[in-house]
Amino acid sequence: MFATGPATETWYEATAQRGQPRAPLTGEVEADVCVIGGGLAGLTSALELARAGKRVVLLEARNIAWGASGRNGGFVSNGFALGLDEIALAAGLDGAKAVFNLSRLGTELVRREASEVDGTKAGDGWIAARRYDSGSTLRVYRERLERVFGDERQFLDTEETRTRLNSPRYFQSLYDASAFHVHPLRYALLIARRAEAAGALLHEQSSALELSGSSGNWMVRTAHGRVRAAHVVHTVSALDRTIHSPTGRGVLPVATYVAVTESLQQDAIRTQSAVSDSRRAGNYFRLVGEGRILWGGAITTRLTEPARLAERMRRDMLSVFPQLGKPRVDYAWAGLMGYARHKMPVIGGDGEGRWWATAFGGHGMNTTAMAAILLARAIAHGDDEYRRFAPFAPQWVGGPFGRAGVQLSYWWMQFRDRLDELKRPAPA
Repeated sequence: MFATGPATETWYEATAQRGQPRAPLTGEVEADVCVIGGGLAGLTSALELARAGKRVVLLEARNIAWGASGRNGGFVSNGFALGLDEIALAAGLDGAKAVFNLSRLGTELVRREASEVDGTKAGDGWIAARRYDSGSTLRVYRERLERVFGDERQFLDTEETRTRLNSPRYFQSLYDASAFHVHPLRYALLIARRAEAAGALLHEQSSALELSGSSGNWMVRTAHGRVRAAHVVHTVSALDRTIHSPTGRGVLPVATYVAVTESLQQDAIRTQSAVSDSRRAGNYFRLVGEGRILWGGAITTRLTEPARLAERMRRDMLSVFPQLGKPRVDYAWAGLMGYARHKMPVIGGDGEGRWWATAFGGHGMNTTAMAAILLARAIAHGDDEYRRFAPFAPQWVGGPFGRAGVQLSYWWMQFRDRLDELKRPAPA
């Protein structure tokens, strides 16, 4: 597990106001729903359920949004970690269209909530840039996305791309005007406050140690208290894979790294939009704060931060934008994501009052919100739209062998990226 370190180890922590800590649970309380996990999936579930009139108690083992929910890149866009054509292979074309439209629900919930508070929503748009000359391939792909799935993007040729991203590393790109980016920790704390305002009770430093009971009568035990509830929602992702073994054994912890520079005067990144590149385990970046660059990348199953992380991230950044010189990196940190083997969110219920939403695969800003909407509708109104995710049920990830396999896969992806960039250089 990654150590959290001091409160200011991330730029997000340094620029957010957490307020007073929330009290741990003590004694026994009754609720309609007990939510286990205080990340974005749990917080948004608590908010949606409380707004639906349910009595909600949320248990967080440490602090609200201390994990991936408060440490990620902050990109919000429709879709999933798995591509739409791959989703169609598992769920059929109509199923892929349906879940893509559900993903829009999450994007719009985040947009609506974040836009109401200054400093939470940080910018609009997302540029996905190719690191090799793809000729007409990307344009054809864009046309298919729009024609088949209704996913509208704008094609930018190499000249237009480099007008926004001043680097010879980039060629054609797609621009998604429906996407945006946020300060994820401010957003998570905002959702927490709104859930409390709607009547939910949120407890920090309250790890769920045991779940017992039977259908409609569950007991969740912490070190100093208990919650009796008709429904339990599991939203712990990769941080605790024991409290609900069916999903715990189906989630693989995968790390990524993020760095934030000092404030810069620069002419490399000429856009306020979020940016990612075409590498299979690629870079993602955006401007934040007062001219700082937030730079993310790398995928690893290593569960400790590497030495000299800041230098590693700066070297990666300068390989794309050498004109930045040697910017100081003020913050560098790791974040732990939860992945399923199929790279789709694991969302469901067992018909006995136990529900789950996990494994958002590095694409959680919109999909955690979407999952919360679906589970709240199921619990409060009996809606069964969450069953759209039945083709993506929990699958055993192989334990330590699964981690080794993912690391080998990542190295293979890096090798294939290098081949792409060598074989398909820019035309003379």
